[in-house]
Amino acid sequence: MNRGVRIWLLFMLLAAGFLLTHCAPRAGKSLLTFFFDGVPGADSSGMASGVIVTEPVDSLPTSIGAPGHARTAMVVHYPYQERECRACHNQNSLGEMVEPEPGLCYMCHEDLATVYKTLHGPVASGYCTSCHDPHMAQKEHLLRYTGQELCFYCHRSSSVLQNEMHQDLDDMTCTDCHNPHGGDDRYILY
Repeated sequence: MNRGVRIWLLFMLLAAGFLLTHCAPRAGKSLLTFFFDGVPGADSSGMASGVIVTEPVDSLPTSIGAPGHARTAMVVHYPYQERECRACHNQNSLGEMVEPEPGLCYMCHEDLATVYKTLHGPVASGYCTSCHDPHMAQKEHLLRYTGQELCFYCHRSSSVLQNEMHQDLDDMTCTDCHNPHGGDDRYILY
């Protein structure tokens, strides 16, 4: 087969794939489901947001774990679970979001600036993904870390533990006293 025919066939395949996935999503999903494992069918039913699922790690579209690992409980963010990438990602510009954080998150979640008088730094700066994974996590609330590890990722433990109120924390979690999103004073206490 000559080069011109191969280029024409490649162009036709790409055009058909685009038309099926963007212009006729149900048909496109059927076609993609036929050729690729892991693509949900057009009639796939979803689970609730933040649901914990137990599946082989290699069956979920993520960078967590390597193929063939044992089953792992995962908390999955609803749009990611439903393969609704367009809800957050601009399809015309790979990697670009449809809206910057936190506006992107506030399209579905409550605007925390309207809830709290004082916001925690990452919340005020609009960095929800500093603490939360936007796709899936092994930790509740899609957290990247838990316990003191979550807070000590940004706050130096030596500085925190110098405060006499924090000297006998042991294994207490910072969120036992502090709201991770905001509060009425600068210490964001409950």
